[in-house]
Amino acid sequence: MNYNEFTSYLAEQILAIRTHENSRAFTRKYASYSEAASKAVLECRAFFDRFTLDEGPHNDYNPNSNASVEAYRAAMYEQIAAAIGKRAGAAGVMHNMDFLNSVLTERLRYGETVSDQRFARVASEYAAHIVFERTCAECGAKYDVAVKAQTYRMVSNHPATCRAVRAAPVQAAKPVVNAKPEVKAEVDVEELLMVRLMRWEARQKNIKGPVIPQDMLDPAQKPAYNSPEYRANAKAALRLYADFLRFYEEDPSPKSQPENNQRQIERMYNVVIRTVFNFDPNANKKQ
Repeated sequence: MNYNEFTSYLAEQILAIRTHENSRAFTRKYASYSEAASKAVLECRAFFDRFTLDEGPHNDYNPNSNASVEAYRAAMYEQIAAAIGKRAGAAGVMHNMDFLNSVLTERLRYGETVSDQRFARVASEYAAHIVFERTCAECGAKYDVAVKAQTYRMVSNHPATCRAVRAAPVQAAKPVVNAKPEVKAEVDVEELLMVRLMRWEARQKNIKGPVIPQDMLDPAQKPAYNSPEYRANAKAALRLYADFLRFYEEDPSPKSQPENNQRQIERMYNVVIRTVFNFDPNANKKQ
C-alpha cells in the first residue's frame, strides 16, 4: 500500500462520517472522526510497514526475535493511530471552509464553496503528517518522532539529555511496553484544544517555497544567443528550477498538496522556457 492508497482510504472513512452527519443534521463529533482514523491506521499496516526508523538504543528490542520486533512495531502503530486520530478529530469538528483556510497556503477565494469530498481528501492528507511522542526504553527520556508520510520515513529527534545518546548501546533487550494514552474526562475541552493546536501548527509551519524574481517573470529583453548575459540567465533559471523540483517533490509542510505542488513545478517550467528560450512570452500566465 502506498501513500495515495492510504490517504484515499482514510478520506473515504472521513467522508462517510461527514455524509452521515449531514444527512441526519448531526452535530460534528470529535470522537467519530478520531476513532475512524485510528481504526484506518491499524487496518493499513501494510502502508506503515514500509516506513523506516532507526532509533538506535532508544527503544531496544531483539532483532532476532519475531515476537520482540512485532511487539515493538505494534506499540508504535498504536501511538501513530492515536496521533492521526487526534488530527482527524480536530479537522472533523471544523466547518469545511474553516478547515481548508487554516491549512492551505493560499486562502479560499471569496464565495468559494468546499465540497465534502474535497474536505475529506485534504483532511486525510493533513492527518497523515504527524508528530508523536515516544519514551526511551533505557532512561525514560521523552522525544518526538515526525512521520514523513509521502517519503515513507519517520524521523526521531533524540534529546541530548537521553542516557542512550551519551552512553554505550544498551546490552539487554527489553520488551516495549506502551502505556495507553489517558482518556480525558472533559472531551469538549480536548476538542477545543486540538482545534487551537491545529491552527497554531498551520501558522507555525507555513513553509514557503522558492520565490521567482520579478525580473525573471518580466524580462526587459532577450539577450543575444550564447552571450554572457544569455548564459547567466540560463544558469539562474535552471538553478531556480532545480530548487523548485527539490522543494515541491519533498515539501515538508503538513499543508502540502500534491496537485498544488505539480502546478508550481509546471509554473516554474514555463518560466524557464520563457526566460531562457523565449518560446512563448505568455507561458507563465497560462494555467
